[in-house]
Order: sequence, then structure tokens, then C-alpha cells
Amino acid sequence: MAWVTCPHCGFTQLPAAQCLKCHKRLDRAPAPPPPSPPPAPKDTGFWSKLPPRPYLLVLAGLALAVITGVLVWSARNGNPIAETAGLAPATPEPWSLDLTGRWFGKITTTIPGTPSRPALRETYVETDRSGNIVGAGVILTDPGRGGAGAGYMTVPDGQRRVRDVVTAVAASPKSAALSLDFIPFAPWVPSRQRFWHALEGMRRSPDETTYVLLESVEPDYLVQAGINASGFLSYLYLSPAYAQGRGTDVLSKAIHPEPGSSLRGFRNLIWDFSGAADFVGLQVQSTISGPAGSPDRIVLRRP
Repeated sequence: MAWVTCPHCGFTQLPAAQCLKCHKRLDRAPAPPPPSPPPAPKDTGFWSKLPPRPYLLVLAGLALAVITGVLVWSARNGNPIAETAGLAPATPEPWSLDLTGRWFGKITTTIPGTPSRPALRETYVETDRSGNIVGAGVILTDPGRGGAGAGYMTVPDGQRRVRDVVTAVAASPKSAALSLDFIPFAPWVPSRQRFWHALEGMRRSPDETTYVLLESVEPDYLVQAGINASGFLSYLYLSPAYAQGRGTDVLSKAIHPEPGSSLRGFRNLIWDFSGAADFVGLQVQSTISGPAGSPDRIVLRRP
């Protein structure tokens, strides 16, 4: 009789219905074990080199970038937000150059003669914000001989000044003590109390007078002043070496301001004072001649 092997436990024995060792039936074959899954292929790419957690972080970052891009694209191509739809853009204020100030310049010149002698010219221009000239003056200093000066300015109280002057002169026609504080005398002009009389412009009553020309009564220095009800005040002073024509109108011959003169271009402002402004360099290129010497070019700047 042949030997048999138990298919369950592998025990070899004589043929029988049950295994003498595991007591299982010898006529039934054991169920085959389930097949094991095939091994995963080995990945040699970039993602296989990342540890599990950074790999998830990279995926999360990519997802966030995609979401952000979608939101940005939607904001640019969609309807404007309701809260900002009614806001109008602010209009910038126009830029303007403030030209208010005093423009001053001076230069050394030469007075012809035998021998010739040096002298000093000084000039100034006062302007408002728009560059309109509201005052100007020139001084010629001739060492040892004095010199000459002239200028003008505009004020808002011209009518009051005319009324005060006319009232004082009418009370003392030959010698009225007046305080004409708008005349900027040069240092070489003696500082003293001056008395004045009217050369022209006086009317019967102060209300009828619109302009008055005054002259100081001192025998040495000639000083004249013009006061207009419109607010135009002018002045002229000459040292004895330059003074001529006393008792006549010398002031009108020295001052010829152009109506509406401005830094953009002016001429014949005081004596032969003319020029134009350079707004880029903020300076005034001017030329002046008179009452003595050859024409000189002076650059005026604002301090």
C-alpha cells in the first residue's frame, strides 16, 4: 500500500480518510493562498525625492497660487466694486510760481571825466505774486559828489495821503512839515526834518485834488515827491552836483513806468531802466543808464 502525504500539514502516513496529525480530510486540497500584490515601481523623478510632508506643502502652495490667480483675473475683468464706483478722481491743483518779493542788483560803473571816476549803481524791483511790478528804484552813488536816486511804489491809500498833504500845505503854503515815509534815501543824503511846498496839482479843496507835486525847500539837496490819489507815489533826490532846474518838475522826466509793467518784460521804468525776467534762473536781466555814465547791465536776484 502506497504512502500518502497530508496536503494540509504535510504529514506522511498510510492512506486514511483523515490525517492522523491535523485530522483534516485527506480528499480535500487546501485553498490556494491569495496572490500577493506586485511591488510598486520605483520612481526616480523629482517628486519621489521629496519627503511626504514637504510634498503636501508644495501641492498646497500650487493650489493657493492657482486660486490667487483666478481671483486677480476676476477682479480685473469683472464689474467694479460698488463702494468705489461713485468716487471721482481727485483733480490736482494747478502749479503756480509765487513771484512776490524784492529783486535787487548792483554793479560798479565809471563816470566819464578827467580823470574818470568809479561809481556804484544799485537798483531794485518789487513784484506781487503774479510778477507785476508794484515798486522800483535806482541809486547812483558818486563818491565825493553824492549822486542821484529815483523810484516809485503803489499803495492802497493814495486818496488819504493826498488829502493829508493838501490840508497841511494849504495851512502853510511856503514851508509845510510833512512826513513822506515812502522815500528810501541813500546813506549819503543828510537825515533831517524836511519842509515842503507844492509845485503843481493843488486845487481849492482837498476833495478836488487828485495829484500833488512837492519839492523840499532845503538849498542843497533837491528832493521832489509826487502823490497821486490812485496810489502811485514817486520820488527823486539829487545831490548839489547833480541838482538842476529847481522849482520846476524834474520828477516826471526821471520816472516813466509803463502801465502794467511786469517782470516778463519792461522798459523805461526809471530813467533808462529796462529788462526782462528769467523764470528758470529766477533772475532779472536789466540794463540801466542815466543820470550819468554809460549803460550798464545788472542782474537782479531775489534774496
